[in-house]
Amino acid sequence: MIYRFFIQIIKVALFFFFKKIVVSGKNNLLNNGPLIVVANHPNTFMDPFIIASIMKQQIGFLGNAGIFYNSFFARILSYFHVIPVFRKKDIKPGLKPDNNQSFSKCHEYLNKKGTILIFPEGNSYYELKLREIKTGTARIALSYLSLKNLDKNLKILPISLDYSDAIQFRSMVSVTISEPILLETYVQAYSEDEHKGVLKLTDTIRQKLEKYIPTTANKEQEQFLLKSHKFYTTFNDPEAGLHLNPKQSLASRAQISKSLKLLKGNNDKLYTDTEMKVHLFFELLDAENLTPGFFTDRFLTKNSSFVFINYLGKFLLLAPIYLYGLISNYIPYMLPSVIFKTLKLDIEYKTPTQMIIGLFIFPLFYWLEITLIGNYLNMELWNSWFVAFTFVISGYIAMYYWTELKRFIRVFHFYIFMKPDKKARILKLRDEILTNIAIAKANLKP
Repeated sequence: MIYRFFIQIIKVALFFFFKKIVVSGKNNLLNNGPLIVVANHPNTFMDPFIIASIMKQQIGFLGNAGIFYNSFFARILSYFHVIPVFRKKDIKPGLKPDNNQSFSKCHEYLNKKGTILIFPEGNSYYELKLREIKTGTARIALSYLSLKNLDKNLKILPISLDYSDAIQFRSMVSVTISEPILLETYVQAYSEDEHKGVLKLTDTIRQKLEKYIPTTANKEQEQFLLKSHKFYTTFNDPEAGLHLNPKQSLASRAQISKSLKLLKGNNDKLYTDTEMKVHLFFELLDAENLTPGFFTDRFLTKNSSFVFINYLGKFLLLAPIYLYGLISNYIPYMLPSVIFKTLKLDIEYKTPTQMIIGLFIFPLFYWLEITLIGNYLNMELWNSWFVAFTFVISGYIAMYYWTELKRFIRVFHFYIFMKPDKKARILKLRDEILTNIAIAKANLKP
């Protein structure tokens, strides 16, 4: 009962926190256990929140043993079927982690037709790649199937998570559910050689998860991929723009990462030249505080007077709603960010921390504001609900207004202050990159 209530609250929070969560492969979901769900882990607590929100059944989790040292939290975690797993840093130096008891608890839970969520990377960092997959998931699954008097219908369900920006409010998420992994062939290999059987299943898990997420080798490649994706979806495939089609856009980013890897192997000179020009293109844009969209043919052919009139009309029309939304939402909007900075947590904890804090702060401030207004105007209950609704709507309009205002400042700079020779240089770079992309496509054709 408490779990179901908690999940409904999480669904509401996710709805407001993310601009879009796109789920693919829903037909592959399994509503009954025994089942092990495996997923990549780029965003700490946000990852289990998202996965739990799309699963119909209650799920258990494997969690780091370090979070169980507080007895109060340990009781809460146990209620939510969180099973501790010991890592080297969770035990005294010189000792080896012993997870036999954890494995036994997993077996017991699975045998009750339970579903367990495991993040086989073992840690969480926001990186555009799948880190090394630990063998624990395969060992839990195959050791379970090797035991007698247990339910042999165990399956593994891979789920790939890809965030447009894992630390940004109102970002996008792509959730891809792959076909379940059937374990019969791996049981045979495990019975012949446990080590090889575990490695074989672990490699299959890696391939399934890696198929739908970007892959980069280091931070330099990651930055090149992010810029290449932004450039490509602006000039080559605008319909895959993140705000127009997040599913297509994030799928495009994963495909671009694979194409760049192939290009580096087939034509390193072209890869290096493109990388240099892409970085320079964005450096020039950043120096002017502009985005690639200013150099699309669609924008360049617009009448500047019409653009200014359109923005000014919009600002005048929405100004009262913006001010209302700003007054009613500014404090609860800013507090989660302020609290996160005060706590000095790792950046990977930013989104879940802000979402959880906002989950309490927004209703609290809305209640305080409605109480003050209600006491002053002697409002009835249904009017209070209406006022709360206006807080939410005006808050979204205020965010939109502020975003458009910042864009207008860039538009003003582009038309009034930016020198023609700088515009010409950026346009020249744009065309050179587009030429390189055309050559790369021709080289990568099978």
